[in-house]
Amino acid sequence: MSWNPSPQERRRVLEEELQRFVEILRREINPERIILFGSLATGEIGPWSDIDLVIVMRTDQPFIERLHTIRRLLQPRVATDLLVYTPEEFEQLARERPFVREEILAKGVLLYARGG
Repeated sequence: MSWNPSPQERRRVLEEELQRFVEILRREINPERIILFGSLATGEIGPWSDIDLVIVMRTDQPFIERLHTIRRLLQPRVATDLLVYTPEEFEQLARERPFVREEILAKGVLLYARGG
């Protein structure tokens, strides 16, 4: 890939990596939800777009530790921003943070919902 890929090439690379992420997450941790947000979700892809992902899962791990666990599991090959919340944390954030409501819930794409 060139240093300045076309938006179409960047989209292809990101979507392939995203598909790999979802398969790994479903198989290894069976999350409650996986939500894509940001430029890939809205279709506004640029040459430096990344993958922005919210993973909602049951865990007792502290926030930073669970981020490290998921990053080690996924071993991202492209720039990736991960947010990993428990269901209770995510519900609280959705009530209290406009960004979660407006950018993640309203504009995001639900990629996976357990039992859904």
